[in-house]
Amino acid sequence: MTKNMVQTNPKTDPLQSGYNLRVSVLAPRLGISKNQIWRLVRQGKFPRPIKLSEKVTVWKADDVLAWLKAKEAA
Repeated sequence: MTKNMVQTNPKTDPLQSGYNLRVSVLAPRLGISKNQIWRLVRQGKFPRPIKLSEKVTVWKADDVLAWLKAKEAA
């Protein structure tokens, strides 16, 4: 398994499970590019990620879900 892959049960959506999500998992799930996620973060329009180490950055699934619900309500 490569570094960027997240091991999940195929019946479980990582976004609904409270996981910490890397941009490589998050972007396809949201249907936007990795660059667009980072652009939105810089603009303050997307939840800020958590830097776990020099090379590992993640988003809390709960923060992303809250962002999605706010987008749906708007």
